[in-house]
Formats: sequence, C-alpha cells, structure tokens
Amino acid sequence: MTLIDLVLLGIVVGSNNLAVALTLGALGQAELRYRIMLVFGVFEFCVPLVGIRLGSATAEAIGSYANIMGAVMLFGLGLLSVIEGIRDRGNDDRLAQRVTRWRGLVVLAAGLSTDNMVVGFSLGLGKVDPLTVAGTIAFFAVLFTWLGIRLGRESRRRWERSAKIGAGALLMGFGVASGAGWF
Repeated sequence: MTLIDLVLLGIVVGSNNLAVALTLGALGQAELRYRIMLVFGVFEFCVPLVGIRLGSATAEAIGSYANIMGAVMLFGLGLLSVIEGIRDRGNDDRLAQRVTRWRGLVVLAAGLSTDNMVVGFSLGLGKVDPLTVAGTIAFFAVLFTWLGIRLGRESRRRWERSAKIGAGALLMGFGVASGAGWF
C-alpha cells in the first residue's frame, strides 16, 4: 500500500466515527470528548489487526479469489452505511448520556469497529503491514471523532445523515477501486 492508499483508507474508515461524533456533540456530550476519543481509538487500532490476521489466514485458503472477495465485502459494507444514513431515526438525549458512559462507549466502539474487522479482513487477503494500517485507521478515527464532536456541538444535528451517506459512498468507492486492482 502506498501512502496515498493509507491516507484514503484512514479517511474512509474514520469517517464512520465522524458521523457518530457529530451526533454525540450535537447531543451535548462534548465534555466527554477525551473519553470518547480514547475508547474509539483503542478499538479502531485493535480490531483491524484482528481482521488482517483473519484475512491473511483466509487468503492462503482461497487463493486467487481473495482480492475480489475483499472488494465485494468493502462495497457491501459501504452500501449498508448508505442505507443506514438514508433511514431517518430520531436521537434521544437520554440515549446519548447512556452511550457515553464507559460501558456504553465500549459497546458503541465495538459496533463502529465491525466495519474495521471487514476492512482489515479484506486487506489481510493481500500483503499489508498490519501496524501501519491499524495506526492509520486509529489516527483518522480519533481525528474525526474530535472533529465530529466539535462540529456536532456547533451544528446541533444537521449533518449526521450526510456524514453516514458520505462514509458509505466512500467505502463503496474504495471497494470498487480495490476490486479493480487500483490498490
């Protein structure tokens, strides 16, 4: 993977955190930003490593189909994100307060990191440096979490849907590019 590939991957995967952080910031949880950034960062670093390891082991078993399977998985994950962003769901202040407790953040971060498992798995089907990929994803996830909380506090619920749809579209594009052999 080139540096540009890593940056694009970090932006695409980290943008999911932006959508959630926008909501948390809009719901008045900005004072807990360091706690949120810590938990999200730990998960965003560790989960892709597990996915890469599983993907590497699977790549040996499936051989030449590995690249196309990874691309299909990324595209499907992006499509699900777009669909999720299009659905209109109201947010609840009480839910935001429960989610930002330690236990709630761990559950939320685990849910957000499921896509990182898929991304890591699909990247593990090829040849990548796991720590570089995990570090890049974690960096952008924490950066976007901080940015999302700040913007969310300012915007008060305006951009959550757009961020989810944008993140899904980027992930779908990354899947197509990966399938076409551009990465």
